[in-house]
Amino acid sequence: MSFDRGPATTRPPVALGCFLAAAVAVAIAGVLTFVVVFLDSGANNGRLTLEPAEAYDVGYVEYLSDDNIFLVRLRNGEFVALADMDAANRDAQSRRCRVALVAINEAATAISAETLRSRLSAGAEGSTSVFREACFGAVYDLAGTRLDADGRNLDRHPVGVNSAGRVLVDTSKRDCSERTGTVSSVAVSCSP
Repeated sequence: MSFDRGPATTRPPVALGCFLAAAVAVAIAGVLTFVVVFLDSGANNGRLTLEPAEAYDVGYVEYLSDDNIFLVRLRNGEFVALADMDAANRDAQSRRCRVALVAINEAATAISAETLRSRLSAGAEGSTSVFREACFGAVYDLAGTRLDADGRNLDRHPVGVNSAGRVLVDTSKRDCSERTGTVSSVAVSCSP
């Protein structure tokens, strides 16, 4: 009794094996490139890479809604990135007392616009705009310094310029301060 085993099996052509190996190598390289670009873009690590510094004129204010910060270029050329809410309320998720840019004459506080102007910090002097907090009406200048009373200033995120001249904001860190009498900025702990 005999059995017909059919035609003998053969290995696939060498060219097909080379093609599959090349396809796998390209796929792996693509994934690694995506990961590097993703991390370098600042995604998931708190670093925002913005426009070149010269794109921002002195007095420039921009709200970056995806990151909940205001980017400001002060009169002295310094960049600041300010939290978009009253520092005292940043952990009160139920309230979220946000700040918005208003004209200094529209701040509607118990003190006059002239008094607010006299309390502007260096770099914000001469500005006609201020930040007003929505819940209680606290007023801050463009550097984030409290104007209408002593108390917490707006939280800042560190800002720098990279070797390519682009503005970098580190939203993973905060610098916190408060106004006390004649001293406009005293460093304090960022914890509530």
